[in-house]
Amino acid sequence: MKHWLWKTASALSLVALGMLLSFGIFAAWVELYPEDQDPKNIDYVLWTHGLNQNMNLDHAIAGMTHDRRPVRLVTGMSKEQLKKRFGYIHTLEETPNLSGCYPATGGLGRWGDGTEAAFLRNGPWMVILDKGKAVDLVLCKGY
Repeated sequence: MKHWLWKTASALSLVALGMLLSFGIFAAWVELYPEDQDPKNIDYVLWTHGLNQNMNLDHAIAGMTHDRRPVRLVTGMSKEQLKKRFGYIHTLEETPNLSGCYPATGGLGRWGDGTEAAFLRNGPWMVILDKGKAVDLVLCKGY
């Protein structure tokens, strides 16, 4: 009987230690990355996986600038899905200040004919849509 009690107490102690360490690591993560515009912030990470519906979407757009692979957040999405994910999108005509990002020829160059552009919110991101689905993401800097 004593042997069984000792094993149970040891197991519970290890579980408690594991929970304490997990909580400590989580608290350190939250403390190290407090800005929600940081792609390592817990709010941003959860938002990228669709688990944070309360994310400030303007901050999410800003955080995408430092994300390692922001294109994964839009690839394969339709315009309606982009609107649902980012709140709203703009056309090229609605964003004349970013027209320098779009080639003067009116075409989208390497993406080919039949493609169109949409801009995420009021941010610098241009989504390239081919046949109604997002295929690329371009950061428009300096326009």
